[in-house]
Amino acid sequence: MRGKKLRVSLLALLVLGAGAAVLFTHHANAAVTPGNFNLLVTPSPLVATLKPGTTTDLELKIRNGGTSTEDLRVDTRGFKFNSSTGQVALDDTRPADISRWITFSDPTFTVQPGQWFTEKVRVALPKDTGFSYSFALLIARKDAPAPVGGQRLLQGSIADFTLINVDRPGATRKLEIPKFTASHGIYEYLPADFSVQFKNTGNSIVQPFGNIFIQRGSGDKTPLGTLQVNETRGYILPGSLRTLNVSWSDGFPVYESTTGSDGTTKSRNLVWDWAQAKFSNFRFGRYTAKLVAVYDDGHGDVPIQMEINFWVIPWRAIILLILAITGLWFLARWRGKRRTAKAVRKALDAAAKKEPKKEESAT
Repeated sequence: MRGKKLRVSLLALLVLGAGAAVLFTHHANAAVTPGNFNLLVTPSPLVATLKPGTTTDLELKIRNGGTSTEDLRVDTRGFKFNSSTGQVALDDTRPADISRWITFSDPTFTVQPGQWFTEKVRVALPKDTGFSYSFALLIARKDAPAPVGGQRLLQGSIADFTLINVDRPGATRKLEIPKFTASHGIYEYLPADFSVQFKNTGNSIVQPFGNIFIQRGSGDKTPLGTLQVNETRGYILPGSLRTLNVSWSDGFPVYESTTGSDGTTKSRNLVWDWAQAKFSNFRFGRYTAKLVAVYDDGHGDVPIQMEINFWVIPWRAIILLILAITGLWFLARWRGKRRTAKAVRKALDAAAKKEPKKEESAT
């Protein structure tokens, strides 16, 4: 019973890191679509746990938030999750594994401005089904609007992710961490960037979470910093990879990067926040990053631990300090030699003045 409730909760929250609904718009130099296409869909995502060999009606509510009547159509679409980029992309075709089991009460329908419409999605699962299915319900205008003034109109559609979990025995949840790395072995200043790669090797959805503890040594009980991993509690589909990145920037000084609209780094500047100017915030030496991740395998929490080491060495500041100390040493030595030479000259001059007097007294 506990495993069943857990699977329901896992599916109810899964959005593949892409949000509950994705609004797709084809951009062009164009006029605005008449009526300002604006739909609200609930629930989002649409989630259900079904038994094999049963037929179930699921309800989807659509609200027209625009200013004109909308003639709409609904259909199923598959989607792909890119493990390397974390992006979700809709397919142009229906999902072959489940679309034949799905029918709609109203494949086409009309919604007045400010009104709600209830669409019934009927799912008829055969007895020989898998453990889970994921697809999108694509809601779009029934007919593409005609161009105005030779321009291409902006045509929108909204996709509501749908997750069907099949309540059957044999489900397994297993998680591995193929990689836990730092972007560099040596940093001049913080931030230190870490990458954690999770791999779902089971046949059910898993939800990893945990922390990275920054320590001076592996056995330290009090960490210098704690970084949350998978803070949004995203989920990982069976057989897929997901890479999560976290940074440790609690130090003085630190580098801050600015990014452009295309997501690339435009500049990287060293920031001296004097409010953080404490000796304890100055990072130097060898550090240990300890990852402690946890996932539920259906029977209880399973911990996974990994460690990596990295260094923080402000090498340019050290070089400047060495040069400054060396320069001061040479300056002090030069001044010492000058003082010694001056003292020797004074002594010689004093001795020379005394010599004639001694000769006169002898005569």
